[in-house]
Amino acid sequence: MNVQTPREYLADLEFHGIKLGLEKIRALLTAAGNPHRAYPAVHIAGTNGKGSVAAFLDAMLRAAGYRVGRFTSPHIAAVNERFTLNGECIRDEELDDTISRFRSVAERMDSPPTFFEMTTAVAFRWFADRQVDAALVEVGMGGRLDSTNVVEPSAAAITNIGFDHTQYLGATLEAIAAEKAGIIKPETPLVLGEIEQGPRTVILARAAEAHCCVRECGRDFRYRIEGPPLNPIFAYRSDMWNIPPTPLSLSGHHQGTNAAVAVALAEQIAPVFPKLDDRAVGAGLASARWPCRLERVLDNPPVIMDIAHNPDGARAVAGAIDRGIVLLAVSADKDAAAMIEALAPVATRFVFTRYTGPRAMPLERLCSAAGGRPHDAFASIAEALPHAIALASHDRPLIITGSIFTCGEARTILVNQYGACPLQF
Repeated sequence: MNVQTPREYLADLEFHGIKLGLEKIRALLTAAGNPHRAYPAVHIAGTNGKGSVAAFLDAMLRAAGYRVGRFTSPHIAAVNERFTLNGECIRDEELDDTISRFRSVAERMDSPPTFFEMTTAVAFRWFADRQVDAALVEVGMGGRLDSTNVVEPSAAAITNIGFDHTQYLGATLEAIAAEKAGIIKPETPLVLGEIEQGPRTVILARAAEAHCCVRECGRDFRYRIEGPPLNPIFAYRSDMWNIPPTPLSLSGHHQGTNAAVAVALAEQIAPVFPKLDDRAVGAGLASARWPCRLERVLDNPPVIMDIAHNPDGARAVAGAIDRGIVLLAVSADKDAAAMIEALAPVATRFVFTRYTGPRAMPLERLCSAAGGRPHDAFASIAEALPHAIALASHDRPLIITGSIFTCGEARTILVNQYGACPLQF
């Protein structure tokens, strides 16, 4: 008889799909002694930029000398990446042990928890076991019914509102905003990034009901981003802190708003973390790591990766480069036509392919979404990569984008066959 290992058990939970709600995560955590209440937390929601905000704030707190746990999703190559402590991923044996502690509880439930519910529980338990000083928690999807929404944070943030996961969150920006505003807790500081008026009104109404102190980008704090997009210089000003021009470790002018939200969050949690000052903030801005976010992974020819998986993300990529070869593979539920439209102004050639897995968009459908634009097409990333690399040059870098699954599969090939740098957090 074959007995599943803990990680095999966890992987099988993915087949149960997405089921929004808090009942199961509460049951798992109650059985474990509610570990999520053992440390201060920061809760981060938004359509794009959540992970970058978490990466910046993580680096700031670490620069101040704190032990920082970070829970993000999805992962690029291995599930361990979702759980980090001071930049180090959870070890296999720790992951197996923590899954096993929840498995017996899960197997007594009427129906199994989802993959994300289990990983959320694992994160909260591991953070408590490792005695973190702070936990940075990225919302998986939406907010109101997301498994992470059991935390009682010291501060929360909503980075932005865009169209994604509309089948679950709603078809309008206002509906999506209402779901993300579900993370707002009574009298808990809330930081808002750059948000359009309609969804902003929804969020502010919920914050007023909860008597929250709200800090808004453009009103309560401002930033300036200058220099080349791949090597940006950032400055910040508020009534609390002024951060002089500082190099950002993450590329793209769109990181300006993410960095600003992270600094504003640092201001709000500084009373809880007295060693967190403007010096630590500057050090964190210059040292944060977040793989596959406009990350240069090869120099000759230059290869840049970004996990952009929606039109807003694609526009951010296009805004950071002058021109290049674009290797694109997307998930079947994404707006491929809008992503191609966003990338077209900088793409000297498209190379379309599909990543390995059932969620990938069929190649024929992706090619059809190109609207007649010239492109090359390959059945797999393994076939597409050598062709795309051959097309790239110093002044025409290869841009690999479309999905975290695209970047994960391509990264493995580039590390093993081309000497690319491994993942660093």
